Amino acid sequence: MQRLMHHVPNILTVARLLSLPFIVWTYALYSPGAVWPTAWIVLAAALSDVADGLIARKYHVQSEFGRWVDPTVDRLFFFTLVAMLWYFGTLPWWAVLPLLVRDGIILALIIPTRRFTHEGPQISRWGKASNIILVSAIEWFIIDLRVLGWSFFAVGATLYVASGLLYGYIAIVWVQKARGAGGSAA
Repeated sequence: MQRLMHHVPNILTVARLLSLPFIVWTYALYSPGAVWPTAWIVLAAALSDVADGLIARKYHVQSEFGRWVDPTVDRLFFFTLVAMLWYFGTLPWWAVLPLLVRDGIILALIIPTRRFTHEGPQISRWGKASNIILVSAIEWFIIDLRVLGWSFFAVGATLYVASGLLYGYIAIVWVQKARGAGGSAA
């Protein structure tokens, strides 16, 4: 069973990445208003993110690919969803900008962190909580229940930006420490 499960987490991660064009396409087709096809795809993608982590830990099939690609796909996933909601007029720019900047900075820090350190992405409880709350907010917006969307968004976005500041600080410290020691992971 473990041999069979070895690649499942990475397959789920890649499937989540490949779902992004379908999410944007279905939202473009049916918005404004409740866009249930998009909501179902986003829900399946979010659940696949939970499943890949559970499977990797349960069957001890964590990989270097999953260690780096899964969090990167998560950032691309949220970046795309939030940008999509802004582009189609569901969210105003001032609500979206801090989230896009947060994910842009984290995506930009992945390369030096990977190059100069042996550290891998560390997911904090704040980060996990913000992801759950923010994907809930996005789902409420997608199905056009904006009052609920804004309620979840206020909390989720605050935690999301705060966790991003924490991740950025940690990455910078790791890179400075590795460069100061003259080490390189490459």
